[in-house]
Amino acid sequence: ARVRVHSRRAMAEMATARAALACHHPSSRAAPRNGGGPRRALAPTGIARESRRETRRARVARAALGRRPAAMVSWEDSKSPKPGDLDGIGADKFVEFFRQASPYIVNHHGSVMVVVIPGEVFVAKDILQGIVQDVALLQSLGVRVVLVLGSNKQVEEGLVDRGIVSEVVDGYRVTTPEALEVAMEAAGRNSVLTQALLSRGINVAVTRRHGDRGNEEEERGGGGGPSGSFFGRGSFPPRASAGSATGVSGNFIQAKRRGVVKGIDFQYTGDVVSVDVNAVRARLEMGDVVLLSSLGFNAAGEVLNCQAYDVAVSVAVDLRADKLVSYLSPADMPRDDANGGERMKYMPLSVAEDYIIDVARRSTSGRVGESPVPVDESPVARREDGSPWSAETMEAVGGTAEALPPPPPPAGESDADGWMLDSWRWLRTDGVAHAMSGGGRFGANAGQPPFGVSSSPWQRLTERGLQWRVEGCPQEVCAAVFSCKAGVRRAHLVDYTVPGALLLELYTYDGVGAMVSRDRYEGTRPAKPGDWIHIKSILEPLAREGTTVRMTDEALIAEVSKGNFSVMERDGKVIACAALRRYEWNESNDKGASDKGVDETVDETPTKTPGTRSGETWTVAEVAAFAVRPGYRNEGRGDQLLQYLESRARSAGVEKLFLLTTRTADWFVERGFIHAGAAIDSPLLPPGKQAQEGRNSQLYIRTLKD
Repeated sequence: ARVRVHSRRAMAEMATARAALACHHPSSRAAPRNGGGPRRALAPTGIARESRRETRRARVARAALGRRPAAMVSWEDSKSPKPGDLDGIGADKFVEFFRQASPYIVNHHGSVMVVVIPGEVFVAKDILQGIVQDVALLQSLGVRVVLVLGSNKQVEEGLVDRGIVSEVVDGYRVTTPEALEVAMEAAGRNSVLTQALLSRGINVAVTRRHGDRGNEEEERGGGGGPSGSFFGRGSFPPRASAGSATGVSGNFIQAKRRGVVKGIDFQYTGDVVSVDVNAVRARLEMGDVVLLSSLGFNAAGEVLNCQAYDVAVSVAVDLRADKLVSYLSPADMPRDDANGGERMKYMPLSVAEDYIIDVARRSTSGRVGESPVPVDESPVARREDGSPWSAETMEAVGGTAEALPPPPPPAGESDADGWMLDSWRWLRTDGVAHAMSGGGRFGANAGQPPFGVSSSPWQRLTERGLQWRVEGCPQEVCAAVFSCKAGVRRAHLVDYTVPGALLLELYTYDGVGAMVSRDRYEGTRPAKPGDWIHIKSILEPLAREGTTVRMTDEALIAEVSKGNFSVMERDGKVIACAALRRYEWNESNDKGASDKGVDETVDETPTKTPGTRSGETWTVAEVAAFAVRPGYRNEGRGDQLLQYLESRARSAGVEKLFLLTTRTADWFVERGFIHAGAAIDSPLLPPGKQAQEGRNSQLYIRTLKD
């Protein structure tokens, strides 16, 4: 019976196939029936019945596949995007972004960045996933990344769940043995989550479509090393993994017990002593992402609970990192209260230090914008707002009320610096640089012998009693400013609620966070009347060579007096200079040069808005007498001076810059200036500006960005 059933099924399938072939065969269409249409293949009754059953099954299957349940992905959804669609971005925007980001990609390749992820981020899985994905992208672009993973949020939740009471004093947790167990669990969990997200591979279909370089490199016997790097700053060795980054952790942080401070035993709380820089650098050179937690290890083999930003600052300083990037909540982002609470995009060190002092002073006084109340006459020494001085302050001054520093002045008044602790004096001095250079001790420790030559920069700072944390100010801002003063080139503060904030901050012109920098305009200022003789000494040799136009002493003094010149100083010596001459061009009345410096015209009220085209009025400025003293060239000082001039021009409402040059065209073209032809008799020159006969100067123009 089974044999007959199988035979009938086989015959039915064969009949179905014959019927399909008969319907599609050319002969069936060439000889129509009387009623028209192709001929049908005849089959025995039993076989035809099975064929009809198979046909019904096929119809049911087609109907089922044709339906589109809500939970099912349809074939329409899986279609490849059309060329140029790019998921709604648009080809033009994608290409333009890539071109704008290319200088940043080249500049950041091979750089070392320390990125701090606070514990609050690990609670929001979607935010954490986006951040780690951005970090992996940085690593793939050749950035050497050190991740410092905070876990304070998880520790607090773990302590509450277990009913453990733990006190926090001056930003440091009193770590009991029970609290240490919770801290180790939290740190381990966050590290494992990060490693898991870093293990995500890239789209295999994409790599195979464009060629799998990894297999080809292995077949050729290796890949690109530092000598073969396109960018010239070294590249990572090839990896077997399909595009995923490798996160490594270890005992990189050496710590010591914090001990008893102000009568409080911190038990298993640690202070960072040093970082195993050689081990960290070795892992970074291999292309790994180094993962650091808030746990350190001492010589006795104990685990100590350190502060995450102690780890971050020490690593950034000892590695001499290019950047320290900190994720923080929107409430802690630095804002400009005088400008409607807008985000502070760029904070030079001087501005950032004033911001810290102002915030700390207000927090100490307890009343923002109000004058403190008078000191009472009780035996306990108090601040002007009536609150007692902290125990740390009392200890710093010897514990006597007579030795207390004067109270802080009201907000907005000049700061006498008397209210700051000795450990915070780096805010208004070069104490950090002095300590790192191995100079004398800072503050109360002056006169003691210097630390050993083998000590790290972080050790020298801590041994001199400098404390990066300032009471009352967000720790992220304090860490950023302290790190920059200790040698880190730039520090960035980004809001972790902004998707892709890390990439937008690093690979776009204005970014989305706040940047603290020590080297942008440092030492650059408007020229003083007495600087004319130094400017002359820089320009005279160039004038003899024909690079610049010769100026008489009277003309130079007049230019300096008008405020047209800016200079750059180092150790009190003028090492670079440049002039910025403003012109107001009105085609209707041929209004010529304003005959004033840029800053002199800022406070004027023009009839038409400067920097914009209202009717037929343009405001432009000429860059002239741009020179750096020999011995200080090829160090980025020209770029620093040009950026300073651009900043002055924007503040004056200038929309376009132009210059006339004969020898330095290539340098300015690389910085965005466009060749506009010969300067002599050029219609693009504003009225009042004439090119010198016989020099054959060329005109270059640049439009300033907002």
